[in-house]
Amino acid sequence: MALLNMMRMVLWSFFGVRRAAGHEADLATVKLPLLPVMAVVLAASFGALLFAIARIAVAVAH
Repeated sequence: MALLNMMRMVLWSFFGVRRAAGHEADLATVKLPLLPVMAVVLAASFGALLFAIARIAVAVAH
């Protein structure tokens, strides 16, 4: 469950819309050393998803 909370916190930070009270509550429950790792994994996953969508779009266009 802590992993899901950490993922939710990172995803909210990607969008940049988060209330201060919710952010502070998440910081109290999350292990901070793992937070950058989760951020890098989610950013790489998002980049891979965009790359795959672009490859599919180019393949369909030909």
